[in-house]
Formats: sequence, C-alpha cells, structure tokens
Amino acid sequence: MTIFTPTRIARTGTWLTAAFLGGALVSCDSTAKFSIPDRKFADIQVVTSFPAYIADDGSITRVCGPALTNEIDLEPNGAEFTVNFVSTSLKNPACEKDNDLSIKEGELIELSPLRTTGASSTVSNQNFSVQLDCVEPRGGATGSCPTGIQGDALTPASVKYEASSNRCSPSRPETWLNVALLIDASGSTSGLVDPTTNREDNPLPDTPSTLEPSDPGDARITASRLFVQSLNSKDRAIAYYFNEKNPGTVAASDNKGCIGGNDGKACLTDDDCAGGACLAGENPQGNTFELLALPDAQKKAFGSSTASREYLLAALEDSKIKDGGEGRAPLWQSIDVAYQHLKATVKENRHIVILTDGPDTCSHGEELTYVSSDGKCRTPCLNVDVDFEKLRQKMVDDGYPVQLHFVQWQSKGYKQPDAQMMEMACRTGGTYQFLNFEEMNKSDLDGLQRAMTKAMTRVRYAMGGSWRVGLKLNAMQKPPQGSVATGEVWAIGGFLKFQNQLFPSLATPYEYSTSWKFGFDSGNEDRRLLFRKSCSSASDCNGTDSCGANHCDVGGLCRSKAAPDKLPCSGGLCCSGTCSADCATACQ
Repeated sequence: MTIFTPTRIARTGTWLTAAFLGGALVSCDSTAKFSIPDRKFADIQVVTSFPAYIADDGSITRVCGPALTNEIDLEPNGAEFTVNFVSTSLKNPACEKDNDLSIKEGELIELSPLRTTGASSTVSNQNFSVQLDCVEPRGGATGSCPTGIQGDALTPASVKYEASSNRCSPSRPETWLNVALLIDASGSTSGLVDPTTNREDNPLPDTPSTLEPSDPGDARITASRLFVQSLNSKDRAIAYYFNEKNPGTVAASDNKGCIGGNDGKACLTDDDCAGGACLAGENPQGNTFELLALPDAQKKAFGSSTASREYLLAALEDSKIKDGGEGRAPLWQSIDVAYQHLKATVKENRHIVILTDGPDTCSHGEELTYVSSDGKCRTPCLNVDVDFEKLRQKMVDDGYPVQLHFVQWQSKGYKQPDAQMMEMACRTGGTYQFLNFEEMNKSDLDGLQRAMTKAMTRVRYAMGGSWRVGLKLNAMQKPPQGSVATGEVWAIGGFLKFQNQLFPSLATPYEYSTSWKFGFDSGNEDRRLLFRKSCSSASDCNGTDSCGANHCDVGGLCRSKAAPDKLPCSGGLCCSGTCSADCATACQ
C-alpha cells in the first residue's frame, strides 16, 4: 500500500503515517507484488447523504432545495448515499505514482470488473444491505430512536456510478483533477470572538482573556497538507486562506532557503541544498507572493509543476499561516474567488474543497446579530458583495461546472451544521461533512486531527467519482405518509454493506475498518450522516410571513423566532417580524 508521510508536521503520531492509505487499513498483504487486475478492496467509505427522488426506473435525483431556474420541483422519497470504494495500491499505473485509490466503474478488482449495468453487472442494489439504527433530528437522542424511523437489512432501490474523471492518463489533461482548497482563517479559528456570544459577527471586540480557538491544533492545516501530498503529480492545485481582511489570499510561498548546505540559497526541494534542507521562511529575499496582486499570485501558484506544488506546501506549514485567524468569515465571496479562477483557467474536473468552522459571517443571514451593543447597525464586511443567493444563482446559470466539498467543524459560536453549505454541496454534486469538535475532547489534538484527516481522505477519493446508493424511505415523503419534517437538519445512524462472492477481499474492510458505519466513533466523534430537508415558504413552517415567527430562511430551515431586523426580504427589509419597505427605526 502507498503511504503518504508528511514532513516537518507537528503532532504526528503513528496514526498519521497511515492517514492517506487506501482505506487507512493496517492489515498487510503482498499487494505490492500484484498486477493491476489483482487489486483488492481496502475500504468502503460512506461519505455523505442527501434527500433524493428515486424514480421507478432507478434514476436518482438529489432534492437539494426549492426548485430554481429550469429545475423540476420534486419531493424526496428517499436518500442518496455517496460511497467510495477504495482499493489497494496500483502497480505500474499510467500516471506515475497514481495516488487515486478510488475504484471506478469498469475497473478490475480480483479479476472481475465493477459494473452497474448489463448482464454481467457486479454492483447492483441486491449487493447492498443498509441498516438504519435511527433517523432523527441532529442533536436528538442517541440511546433511543424517538422518531421510530429504523430499518433492518434494507435493500436499496438503485445503485449507480457517478463519474467525474477517468483514470489518470499522462497525455490526457481531461483526466487530471483541478482543485482549489479554501481554508478558514477567521477570528473563531484562533478564538478572537465576542467573549459572551463566542461569535465573530459583531465588530471585533477586545481580545478575550482566554482564547478558545475552534481548531486548537490547526488540524485543518495538517490535513490540507496531507491532502495536497495525496494528489497525483498531474493534478493541478491552488489554496487560499480567507478572513475579513482578505476573502482570498493565495496560500503560496516561495520564501524557501537552504540550511545545512548552500545556506541562504533560494531552493525548491532538499536536492537544491548540497546535503542540506530546503526550509520555508529561510530565503533572504523573502516571499514575493506577498507583493503580488491576486490574479498574478493565482497564475504563479496554480498548477502541477514542482514549483507550484512546493509554493503551496510551504504555505501550509503549521507555523507559516500567512493570515492568522481574525475578523469575520466571507465564505461565499471566498468561494467565488476560487470559482471564478477555476472557471476561467481550466475546463474539466473542477473541485473546491472548503474547510470552515461556521457560516458566512460577512453577509446578511439569520445567524448574525444586526444590532450591536452600542445600538449601531451591523453592516456587511467591506469589499464583500457575493452572498449565498448570488453565488447559487451564478452556479445555476453556469450549469454547476464546479463541485463543492465542505468539511465543517463545530465551533463554540456555531454549533449547528450549516444548511447553506449542505445545499451547495448537494446541487454541485459534491459532499458535505460535519465534525463535532465541541462535543469531542478538544484537548485530544490527535483525536481532532484524526477526524479532520479522515474527512479529507474521503473527499480525496470522492473527487474522481463515487458510487451513489439510493434508498427509498416512506418517512421522507410529505405528511401524512412521511414523518421527516421539512426545514430541519436530520441525522442518519447505521451502516452500509456491499457483498459479492467475486470479491473475497471485502471481508478485510468489514473486519478492520469502521468507514462503512455511520454513527458514533471513538472519542465521541459523531459520524452520523446529516441532511437537510428544505422548506420553501413560511407555510411549510406553519407561519405566514417571511420575516415572522415560524418562517423559512434562505437556507431552507424553519425558524421559530422572527427574523432579525434589517434582514433583506422580498418586500424590502424585515422589521419587527414583518417584511416591510423600510425599517428605519431598528438601528442607525
């Protein structure tokens, strides 16, 4: 098996050396001697779930929210599970050191092809078994199932393979991944938040006496570095840090110099240093990326060359984060920066991977405080003009050319999964994962790192294509047939198994791995699959006004309280629970 070992990364443990294994299994075999047809199963990863409409012909359509332009209004009648099949390492791949261990449709595993169609299909709904321990609102009971939505040995209605790219070929750019990483560097990541609310939505307060960062060990930085190292050499990549100061700082540094051989010489790798080491921050000339305008920095940093990859990795050193966490989080503006770059630069296999600890706090939204303690109106961040609705409309108009993958970890001020992230992941064909850091032991930095790295591993293998399992659930339908309420975030606990006698190696993942289970893991890590069943109007929430109590917010969640004053609505602004043309009295 291929092991991706980080260099000069703090807090490494024995688990980290296996973090980006195919399935992260420790069991040994003689895989290295096998040829490509002798690849075996190493892991089954259940990544995410979304509400879905499953037709009688087996087609699966994600139901992500209210129908938008040119979309058919569908009611979900089940759920779609995104699943990665992961293999042991490839021998003699077309692209040198092909690190994509995901198994694509048609590829041979133990001399048999994985196919979902035809008389010789080896992957069908009959090969899967789904156990539902409970479907319940997120944050509900964990020892019982108050909803009663459970199921034993359920057979899915449909299985299909959703391809994003073919196996890497050195002469075919359309098989290479194009990836942008977006890494949250807002105030909550470092603990610079309002000491009372633990939020960053008011003007930056005085520094709290005790900083409580949402990511105390910078797990997102280490996981990002491992993720970059797991990309193929032909894959093109770029990364950004984002916060209120800048919604898209290119994470790249050419400030690398030799130590212990050719001291002070500019370098890219250790080979440039005559027996010494090439280290970030040691170039006497400094970092020229800090002087470049955004378009120039993107052009210099993005790519698959040795230089561009080293520029990226140098900026992902734990101690070299260019923008320390401060200010609010312009989430959607930052995604738009990466989106516009990928859309203008490359044509295929475009992915944006977002690591963040909460919602957009730079544009108007339900989670924000509109009136600060001094009575002044809260205003959006400067230079931020793209919010959730604007970005969603852009991507609708463009036909969703880029997949969005979200890894959200819990913070003190924002403990709930973000429905807007769920919707954008759903619409773009991407993935959404939520890490419950605040409910885990935050002093166990290795535990937090493990959870973050595993989530990024699942993203890595889902980018090239994934297996989609559609399970019909009467509970997902409209009442009175269904009991899954609209406008809420729900959690699915249970497990999924794939069985076929042609693949004896399947026994190994189910014996040594827990990736195929979605429930509570060690350290209280909550790996239940989350989804949001969207509302579309106040009437779905038993309300009458888009700003009043029991209204449906822009993210498709039912809100029991009236919307905050000054929140934009279809008739102007929310004011004292009604949508009005003006709300001059709320604050100045």
